[in-house]
Amino acid sequence: MFKYLTSFLIVSILTACSSETGLDDQRSSALIKPDFSMKQARFDCLLSKDKSLNSLEAFIPNFVIKTKESLPSASLEILFNQEASIDKFSLFYLDNDMNFNSDTVRNLLDEEGISDFAACIMHNNQMLSSNLYIDNKVLNLDSFEVEILDCKFNNEFNYGTFSIEVDSFLNLIRKQNILYFAKFQQVNELSSEFTWINYLGSNSDKDILYKGWINEEDSITIQESFNTQSTCESATSYKGYKVL
Repeated sequence: MFKYLTSFLIVSILTACSSETGLDDQRSSALIKPDFSMKQARFDCLLSKDKSLNSLEAFIPNFVIKTKESLPSASLEILFNQEASIDKFSLFYLDNDMNFNSDTVRNLLDEEGISDFAACIMHNNQMLSSNLYIDNKVLNLDSFEVEILDCKFNNEFNYGTFSIEVDSFLNLIRKQNILYFAKFQQVNELSSEFTWINYLGSNSDKDILYKGWINEEDSITIQESFNTQSTCESATSYKGYKVL
């Protein structure tokens, strides 16, 4: 059960007027599907004991060039854990469904010599990914604060019930005047499991959002609604950079 507000993933549910109306709402919500425009592959890496991030910094330029040559529509993000000693990092490769090819990225990582300084594994699950923007305004960030939550819809809830109140959530974010967008991801549309990723422009934006949320009159109600609709593990925080 998700216990903390710092992840900022807050949604609410609709209250049914009767059991019949509730059933109709469930049927209607099941027809609402995410706008999965991208696919994502994730590589989690651990630096070798005698190596530092300097090795990764030297590796990135050629790897980015090779990836762009092989996959012109690709996007690459590198995320670092927020621990005192940074010895782990993750690489997110995103592309449209037609051009998505995680094997090519994995081969390029090997060819460019990532094993010389880090051990990397690719997650078995390739995620369908949908971006959620405030007022549908696309936001491109070169660096960002990231929070990742692994969640599961509770019984009788789905993306349709979830999405109904997303606009309300984004309206609350709009009041804070910060740089923010989110990603909703699933292995497939039938899965009850999903990943929610918060992207914020800076630590300052993160602090403003948290403090602003604490002061919102509806925060308790919204949190309770979120807990009714889904169950999440505690958020994992990263510092991220878009390199392609």
